[in-house]
Amino acid sequence: MKTYISAGIGDLFFLDSILSKEEKESITEIYWACRFGYVLKELMEGNPSYPNLKAQYTIDDEKGKAAMRSLDPVAVPFWHFRPDFHPNFEVGLDLFGLKDEWDKQNLQTVDVVSMFQDTDRPFQESSFIKHANKIDEEYILFHYPTSTRPRSDITSIDGEDEKFLNDLSSKTGLPIKVVSDHEISLNLDNYELLVNTPITEVKDLAANCSYYFGCDSFCAILSAKQLPKENIYIKRSPNFTGWNNWLLRAFLPHSPEDVKEFYVPSFTLE
Repeated sequence: MKTYISAGIGDLFFLDSILSKEEKESITEIYWACRFGYVLKELMEGNPSYPNLKAQYTIDDEKGKAAMRSLDPVAVPFWHFRPDFHPNFEVGLDLFGLKDEWDKQNLQTVDVVSMFQDTDRPFQESSFIKHANKIDEEYILFHYPTSTRPRSDITSIDGEDEKFLNDLSSKTGLPIKVVSDHEISLNLDNYELLVNTPITEVKDLAANCSYYFGCDSFCAILSAKQLPKENIYIKRSPNFTGWNNWLLRAFLPHSPEDVKEFYVPSFTLE
C-alpha cells in the first residue's frame, strides 16, 4: 500500500525494528514527508525485508522550506510534515498531490511518535542489521557530533572522552573509526577519520562495529540493535532533563535498565 512517513534517520532505524513482517511487506510505495527523505530513500533501496516496495518519493528541499515557513518558521531548517499534526499533514498531501488518494483511503500513514511510545510494540528485528554488507574487521565506532545541525543539546566531546577512547582502544586492541561530517583534530592514538562517508557505508559501519562510542544519534540507535550493553557508550548531554518512553525504547532490544547504564554523562572502564 502507498505509505506516508515523516521521520529522521534514527527514527527509521527505530521504526524498522518494531514493524512486523506483515507491515513491512504491506508497503508498496513510500512518500517521505521530511527534509532528509532523500537519505531515507537511499537507505531503503533494495532492502529485502520490504519486498513489495517499488517506488519512493521525496519533496524538494526548497519547496519543503517554503511550505514550513507558514507553519513553523523555527522548524524550517529541519522541515517535516507529520501526519499527527493536521495542518502539517494537509501541506504534505498537497506537496505530493495525494489528497485524492487519502480521500479514497488508498494511503496509509505512519504515526512514528505514537508507535515509538507504544509498549505493546516489541522489538522485531533490524533489517538494516540483517542485510548489512559485512565488514571483515573489528573496530570501535565513534560518531562525532555533527556540525550541520548543532548537537550541543545532546553532547560535546572533550579531552576526558578522548582519554577514555584511547584506554578502550588499548584495552581491546581495536582501532577506532571516527565518523564525522567535518574535518576534526583528535588526540587519539589509533584511529581513522571518515569524513562525509556515504550514508549506506555509515549504516554498515554501525551494523558491524564491536563497540559504539559517541553522541546520541542514528549510529547509536542502529549499533544498539546488535551490540551487548557492555559495548555501548552513549554520552549524555549536561542539559539532559530526564527519561521518557521514546528515549528508553529507541535502543530496543535493550531494557530501560540497560539504557540507563550505557546512556550516561561520563565513562569509566571496568
